[in-house]
Amino acid sequence: MTMILLRVLYLLVASAVIAQESPKAPPNLLFDGANAVVKYDCTSVFVNPDGTGETLRRYRVALLSDRAVRQYAQDETVYNLGYDTVEVIAARVHLPDGQIINVETSAIKDVPLPAYGKFYLQNVREKIITFPALEKGAEIEIVYKEVTREPPIDGHFNLSEYFEHTDPLQQKFVEISIPDSMKLNWKVRGEGVSHVKVDRNGRSIHTWTIQDVQQVVPEPGMPPFPEVARQLLVTTIPDWKTWSRWYHELAEPEMIADSSIRAEVKALTKGKSRDAAIKAIFQFVSNHIRYVDTALSGRKAGYKPESAAVTYRNKYGVCRDKAALMVTMLREAGIESNIVLMNPTWKIDGDVPADQFNHAIVSVTEGDSLFYLDPTVEKTTEYLAANEQDRAVLVCTQSGEDLDWTPVEDPSKNLYQVSAATTIMDNGGMFSEVTIESHGIPDLALRNYLQSISPQERDIMFQGFVQGLAPTARLDGLKISELTNLDTPLHIVLQVSAEEYAIKAGPYWLLNSIAQGRKLDFLSGWLMGGSELTQRRYPLRLESTFAVQMRETVEFPKGFKVRSLPESIDLSDKEFRLSRNCTDQGRKVTIKQSLELRALDIPLSRYPNLLEMVNQLEALERGKIVLTAKS
Repeated sequence: MTMILLRVLYLLVASAVIAQESPKAPPNLLFDGANAVVKYDCTSVFVNPDGTGETLRRYRVALLSDRAVRQYAQDETVYNLGYDTVEVIAARVHLPDGQIINVETSAIKDVPLPAYGKFYLQNVREKIITFPALEKGAEIEIVYKEVTREPPIDGHFNLSEYFEHTDPLQQKFVEISIPDSMKLNWKVRGEGVSHVKVDRNGRSIHTWTIQDVQQVVPEPGMPPFPEVARQLLVTTIPDWKTWSRWYHELAEPEMIADSSIRAEVKALTKGKSRDAAIKAIFQFVSNHIRYVDTALSGRKAGYKPESAAVTYRNKYGVCRDKAALMVTMLREAGIESNIVLMNPTWKIDGDVPADQFNHAIVSVTEGDSLFYLDPTVEKTTEYLAANEQDRAVLVCTQSGEDLDWTPVEDPSKNLYQVSAATTIMDNGGMFSEVTIESHGIPDLALRNYLQSISPQERDIMFQGFVQGLAPTARLDGLKISELTNLDTPLHIVLQVSAEEYAIKAGPYWLLNSIAQGRKLDFLSGWLMGGSELTQRRYPLRLESTFAVQMRETVEFPKGFKVRSLPESIDLSDKEFRLSRNCTDQGRKVTIKQSLELRALDIPLSRYPNLLEMVNQLEALERGKIVLTAKS
């Protein structure tokens, strides 16, 4: 360890362990009403030429409310024994009266990360610090050291640091000391972060700082935190092609078909066209290889996939294991394919080739282009999930590739259709046969949900929707197509009746329409989550592009004619279109409503236009068909 590192460690640790100053009150101007204030958050990193190194982290938080006392009662740091070790240097509580209480050794635990859902990660551990005597007005302080013994990519260094929190931040400091022989690529997203570089004794020392940052306040439908918060991305990896080649070399030895895989591929693809063979292999890996974690052990754990033969034999694996198996099977069928890295959770920054991936999928070559498949998406006819549109992908090949992007789908691919044939009886009652059909993302969402509940729960769910049509409406019949048949769209038929459906007002009958507003539209509210806010601080991120088409024919008794119909509308914008059209056909009325969302991101400047459309969509439900008796 060099003298520079010793000096850095000494100065920071000494200030953390020896200094016993009374905590200063945080300023009131920026932080009034805050739950807590992060007084400082400091990170110092010393990087060795082989990519290993040491990181010293120190932060201090003032607890301004009872909620903050509960929130910060414990500090939890997760690490992977295959790559790092973590040591707590100091942990203490500063009480409002100036008293300082050091955390007892017995209150600092190092335990295996508890299992969650399908996952138990045996090499992942958690350092848990439980703070004593916390109260409103107290401050917590922590210093810990992280030793990186094995970088994911040999000889390279990656770091990501946020310069914003969900609590206000008084001071943030990041320092990286790196050999001159290692070229540092970095980028700060957002404003207000200053940078200083000093060259000394064959090393470059970079320092980034910021002061007095207000908290990020989450709101529904906002882009993920990594896309909106100020962030520093740092790496010594020169370009995306280096990433592509590295992961190809890591995964390629695991993608070899054994006799069992060859026999399975032969059975799945016999007599099928190329497209049908791709679909058969996708559905096999998607639905018959369970998404369950494998042990995070061995060198490059969490990156290197399990061998295709082992995943096939076990019939389980995580994303990288399922992707490697699917690539192996596609290649065995003579279809060019590669493993692909991506991040479906947020849009990565393509300017800096830092480690921003958290998922693996598959590419298939088709002529001069590629298309992508995610074998972790289960019980669906779709090859990608909704949140995998407009995402950066890195195809991993021997020669190396640059980033590509998955497409934003045309709304017609994600279509939800409602068609109703309604008859109004002489006594004002109603009978209707309602047909629902879904494609793409709506099909995936609805099919998966219906499979997750019992037949009795399905009846209750649809009865609830039917009762929204009229107080007296009841569900007389329900037919749902085979949920596991992925070769055809989901098809649902509802038989609905209602007594006193017509609202009688003197000589007039007033009728609601099933095909207006969101009466039987199960999905647009979910897909447009966040659009209910009248004002926003952040752009709106939609779940998916989609289209909803609703059509109803209403046949009424011979003694009546149409007095008036809901007015037709057509609202159109770059991101959306909403239309309604009503026609009088003698004893029959036809109402058509169409909603299209064409974009995933609605900028703040255009959000008022979308809000107007949403309000209009809600208002459509109030439209009435008015009948009157013939003379």
